[in-house]
Amino acid sequence: MSDHTPEPDQTPALTPAGEAERSESRFSVNWFYCLRCLLAQATLCPLGLTVLFLSGAEKPAPLHGSLLLFGFMAIVLAPPLETFLFFYLPYRFFRLFIKNQTWLWGVSFAVTTILFIMDHHGRIGNSFQRNWPAAINVGLISAVCFFACFYLTSKSRRGSPFWTTATCHALYNSGVTAAVAIQAALAP
Repeated sequence: MSDHTPEPDQTPALTPAGEAERSESRFSVNWFYCLRCLLAQATLCPLGLTVLFLSGAEKPAPLHGSLLLFGFMAIVLAPPLETFLFFYLPYRFFRLFIKNQTWLWGVSFAVTTILFIMDHHGRIGNSFQRNWPAAINVGLISAVCFFACFYLTSKSRRGSPFWTTATCHALYNSGVTAAVAIQAALAP
């Protein structure tokens, strides 16, 4: 008789869809990818907008409406809502029909990018309106960075792709809100 107890099976349990279960909470954030995608977004988007401003394609516009409402919508409301509508839903929808992973992620990315650009062109009312060059800059760079966050977190199986992407988006929008608040405070 041996005192050695067998090691428990380290293979993750499979879901009905055949995917390995994640060991973390479904609300956990993969900070490794969240912060890297945030850094890319915080570098590329302002750089692109600077080029647009210097070329005359975009002019700084004053904030129409409440800064508090803008901050609430940008930091609290928009990140989870846009992550759900523009990242999670297209991926889940196309996953029903497309079995090839390369095509699945490619089609999801294309649809996400188009929706994100269109969404960032204008909002309800006059509170937030961009011209097309600015919308393409913000929407395209945001779609690439946030989709990378969603994709890389999905592939790593560490953390929730949804909450990692929404958190990255909220952190970026916090910086945007701070910049808008500074611009509003310095305006004559």
